[in-house]
Amino acid sequence: MAMRIKADNDTWQATLDASSSYGPTVVFFCVSNGQRPWRVVRVDEDEIPTSGDLDALSADELRALFERSESMNVSPS
Repeated sequence: MAMRIKADNDTWQATLDASSSYGPTVVFFCVSNGQRPWRVVRVDEDEIPTSGDLDALSADELRALFERSESMNVSPS
């Protein structure tokens, strides 16, 4: 299970969606507030190839991914 991080005054957990039509995507779910929209960030296939690689990220690396993410209600760029 992926590490949880604190960001934007909430607790977030990341999962890898390798089958997204936009390419590999990390999805952040807010576990402390069900009213928050998911956040997503596309990643290169070699950046995070498996869920195990995502789980191995440090809290700082996960926060850096979170900073790159966008709310689910924003169209992919």
